[in-house]
Amino acid sequence: MPRSILVALISLSAAYFVLGTGSLAVIGLVGPMSQTLQTPPEHIAQLLTVFALTFAVAAPLGQVVLGHLPRRTLLLTGLVILSAASVAGAFAPSYGWLLATRIAAGMGAALLGPMASAIGAGLVKPEQQGRALAIVFGGMTLSIVLGVPLAAWTGTVLGWRAVLAGLGGAGFLVALAAVVCVKDRGCGLPVTLGGFMRVLGARRSGLTVATSLLQMAGQFATYALVTPWLADRYGVGGGWLIAVLLLFGVGGIVGNVLAGAVTDRIGADRTVGASLAGMAIIFVVLLVTPPWLPLGLLLMALWAVTGTLYQAPQQKRLAEIDPARRGLLFASNSSALYLGMSAGSLLAGIVYAHHGAVALPIASLVLMLLSGFAFRGSLAARPVTRA
Repeated sequence: MPRSILVALISLSAAYFVLGTGSLAVIGLVGPMSQTLQTPPEHIAQLLTVFALTFAVAAPLGQVVLGHLPRRTLLLTGLVILSAASVAGAFAPSYGWLLATRIAAGMGAALLGPMASAIGAGLVKPEQQGRALAIVFGGMTLSIVLGVPLAAWTGTVLGWRAVLAGLGGAGFLVALAAVVCVKDRGCGLPVTLGGFMRVLGARRSGLTVATSLLQMAGQFATYALVTPWLADRYGVGGGWLIAVLLLFGVGGIVGNVLAGAVTDRIGADRTVGASLAGMAIIFVVLLVTPPWLPLGLLLMALWAVTGTLYQAPQQKRLAEIDPARRGLLFASNSSALYLGMSAGSLLAGIVYAHHGAVALPIASLVLMLLSGFAFRGSLAARPVTRA
């Protein structure tokens, strides 16, 4: 892979890191935000829900309204909006104000995410797309590895406002790097709302996108409130909490490193199937085993490995459905990911409020099984015709 392309992919990965950390930092800041804003933890978790729901709606609409513009322009615009919203959130005087900034951040992320994937896939030959997309989406993995634990630590030491301000500054720096390193000047194909609906209505692409929605919902039905779940289940808190989140992130790195090579070796379909099966098994084991911390740590690490093994092959599957419209497909998938994140976070709050943290993995297991059924359906479907 030429050095210039590798540098561009790393720049796109950095953009995903800002996006991922900006969306997930709330997970590590539930305690400080709840205390400062005098808001219950389940309400703080809804900041993630609102961000994700905004992303889910704005990603496809952004493609309809702006998809004909240069991909690089949309990438940079999304970065700037996301970064500015993070800075504004740092000065939020109330929960309502902070909620509004999360909506704005979701709009910026909705432009950024699909374009990062589309540009990354277009920089390399089809046989290298698995590795290229693993590099790009590696930024999301690093946001879990470094972003969430670092946000939790910084929020404890300096406060959550410092976290949001730092994220905004990092986003502006990544935008400057993208200006220099990402040379893509291509434009997406014009997209209509009808074309978008036809893509989702086609069985293969629709079920492929549904697989992502349910997979992400399954993870976030537990992960959105992982801090109180770890406290209730294993008695983990304080510095140990940051260590566990860091361990989860290290598992994510392993999964992301494996994803590209495994996808290129055994194929995207088999890799996705292994990821979904692995996560379902892990949630079953979490439910039936005693609350022994060493076992819990191992299961958290394996959860991270199997979870991050999913994204790169899924992106490759989308690119192969209709290469000419991969921007629309990536936007649809990104929308599904964040809709799933929103639905999973909302479900986590409901389950936690009524049944406690112990019931969270049950919701995750049910959703993961549904994701497996959608995946099987997408394998049996015929290829879509171009809209």
